[in-house]
Amino acid sequence: MSQPGSTSGTGLRRAPVPRLPQVHQIVLPTPWDVGPVQVYLVEDEPLTLIDTGVRTPESRAALEAAFDALGHGLDEVERVVLTHYHADHLGQAQTLRDAGARLEVWCHADDAFLCENFSAERDENVEGTATLFRDFGVPEELIERQTRMRRQWIREDPLCDPTRVDRRLRAGDLVESKRLAFQVIHAPGHTPGHLLLSEETTGTLVSGDHIMGNAVPFTENCYVEGAPDPADPLARRPRFQGLPHYLASLRGLRGGSFRTILPAHGGVIEHASRAIDDALLFYEVRIQRIQRALRKLDAGRPVSAWQLWERLFPKADPVTQMRTRMLMVIGALDWLEAEGAVETTRRDDGVLVHRAL
Repeated sequence: MSQPGSTSGTGLRRAPVPRLPQVHQIVLPTPWDVGPVQVYLVEDEPLTLIDTGVRTPESRAALEAAFDALGHGLDEVERVVLTHYHADHLGQAQTLRDAGARLEVWCHADDAFLCENFSAERDENVEGTATLFRDFGVPEELIERQTRMRRQWIREDPLCDPTRVDRRLRAGDLVESKRLAFQVIHAPGHTPGHLLLSEETTGTLVSGDHIMGNAVPFTENCYVEGAPDPADPLARRPRFQGLPHYLASLRGLRGGSFRTILPAHGGVIEHASRAIDDALLFYEVRIQRIQRALRKLDAGRPVSAWQLWERLFPKADPVTQMRTRMLMVIGALDWLEAEGAVETTRRDDGVLVHRAL
């Protein structure tokens, strides 16, 4: 029999936090470079799965094997709690329902629409991203090439089904079972409704993609519904500005009593405060680099985010490697503008341009 904390051939790691014997880590394959995703089974009443993996036969088989090793069937799941709506987290929620599980799905209110209306088109946000990049100076020819590439991805299996959300969570809500309770922390950045689950008595944090053991997440930046701020002289469309939100939510975790982080990728994190500081440092260093590049480039003449991208990533493929890096450049400019370190104006052609202050 596997001991607490050990990993079996099923991808099951029983009780990675010994003081939480009800919580098990299950490693599920994905077809992506990020590697497998880690979901968590709370073996309590109600039987709760935190995230679900992608909708593939391989992921389904791995989940079944882990459940079987614990003496459960997939149809016994009573509740699914989603850290966010992406396919490696939402993917099998509806699959479990189709397999006979009479379960409730809980997620943060700000991600509920995309959980219930998931599609590859919405996830890729092709037209919205094209508009965003156009506004920040990416050449039209590159936008068209990237759009064609992303539409090709959409034609492939999205690895995810939408599903009904039964409870919309908010910060401070409790996810309770018979013997323990997690408190919801809203941690926007990677998505608007990304949430964390904190178990106070053991100092355990289930972090989804907000803090990972082997990477730092990209932060979303997208237009949202609503009218421009009347106080904005540029009349810019409202956007979800993921990087400033991400940094603020990370800073909010500093000083917490977290000891162990259970992430969606990268094993188990035993030094929580160091992982939080490392994620902050990753982006702080890159913001500083972007600020230095802006100062070198502008020479009194405002420059676009695309010009910054070209300066920062001269060897990167502008089609396959542009999106997340461009989102980072735009996010850094958002943060610097909010800090009063950058002035943003609009060129005659409508492109937003920036000058260091």
